[in-house]
Amino acid sequence: MQLLQSSVIAATVGAALVAAAPVELEARDSCTFTSAADAKSGKTSCSTITLSNIEVPAGETLDLTGLNDGTTVIFSGETTFGYKEWEGPLISVSGTNIKVQQASGAKIDGDGSRWWDGEGGNGGKTKPKFFYAHKLDSSSITGLQIYNTPVQGFSIQSDNLNITDVTIDNSAGTAEGHNTDAFDIGSSTYINIDGATVYNQDDCLAINSGSHITFTNGYCDGGHGLSIGSVGGRSDNTVEDVTISNSKVVNSQNGVRIKTVYDATGTVSNVKFEDITLSGITKYGLVVEQDYENGSPTGTPTNGITVSGITFEKVTGTVESDATDIYILCGSGSCTDWTWSGVSITGGPPPQDTLARGRRSELFYTSDGTLRNEARVPATFKFENIIKNIHGDDKIMFIKFVSKTIEWHPEERSTAKDLLEDPWLYADFDDD
Repeated sequence: MQLLQSSVIAATVGAALVAAAPVELEARDSCTFTSAADAKSGKTSCSTITLSNIEVPAGETLDLTGLNDGTTVIFSGETTFGYKEWEGPLISVSGTNIKVQQASGAKIDGDGSRWWDGEGGNGGKTKPKFFYAHKLDSSSITGLQIYNTPVQGFSIQSDNLNITDVTIDNSAGTAEGHNTDAFDIGSSTYINIDGATVYNQDDCLAINSGSHITFTNGYCDGGHGLSIGSVGGRSDNTVEDVTISNSKVVNSQNGVRIKTVYDATGTVSNVKFEDITLSGITKYGLVVEQDYENGSPTGTPTNGITVSGITFEKVTGTVESDATDIYILCGSGSCTDWTWSGVSITGGPPPQDTLARGRRSELFYTSDGTLRNEARVPATFKFENIIKNIHGDDKIMFIKFVSKTIEWHPEERSTAKDLLEDPWLYADFDDD
């Protein structure tokens, strides 16, 4: 009888434990954290993590690295950060099959004005980088609303990551913000950024290395445009299979560009810029230059990094009157197999739209829009004949050509000099 009673008790206790088990699992399914410390300590105990109005202490990272496979992270309310001069990052997330998203009305505010001093990462205050998406593989980041990053926004070193409908708004940093790149990508594969809205003071997109990367449906305002590079000088110096499409770049220093490092080695290949609309560009509408050293152009290109299989298709729009429509500076033999289609960038000083000028422009420019390094003058060419048949912008191009001819062909120096000094060349171009 006593044995039976013990068995009944054991069975009852066992049943109670079985009944309690789903309750424990339910508790592990969803957790809400209100502090960075709790999120760090409890991040592996929940499959859905809600971060509610978290105030991250100064000098600390909101550490969401090493999450369990399949974890969902939800930013709720306002996420803020204490002030300290340090390198950051302010947020770091890693794991596999992770979903990062936000609740309705949520925002993540870096309050970058506390660090902004016009120096960016080049000096002044030490500024924390914002969001590390390193080893965030086969994952997604969706709908985040980010404001006022101290310097760079997303640092991406991952595989199979989709970033959708993310806004990075650093418009408050127009005066003092600097190096506020939105998306820096390195050593990554299969990265897709779709529907990004960016207001910043540096590259909207910068791909330093990686492959199978797409950026589409983007809006970039106030920064340095859509960039490949700078490429070179790192452990990984290969960029390949990139498509940047259906995007707008406005009120920015550059439209689209490829930049490589002086005297470095590497490869840029199979890159396509397609359906890009430009307006209010202040420096270069489309630029490829192979002369970067210590972050700045030198004017002297090198050819250690090959740039091949590049397509510019339907890149259109306007630059400011003192900007340059198209600027190409390649090393000897390092830029090959380029395709141009429907490129029309105007507004800067002549020559404008050099890619579509036709036969006359062939005297002055190569098919990629650069001024020839040697004159291409037919045997029957006579200055006196051609000068009668050129008008408007072509006349300005002719001035440039005559100047070069003086350098290239000393035997024509007298004729060229006389023509260059002819007042006719400087008449009102609009009246021709």
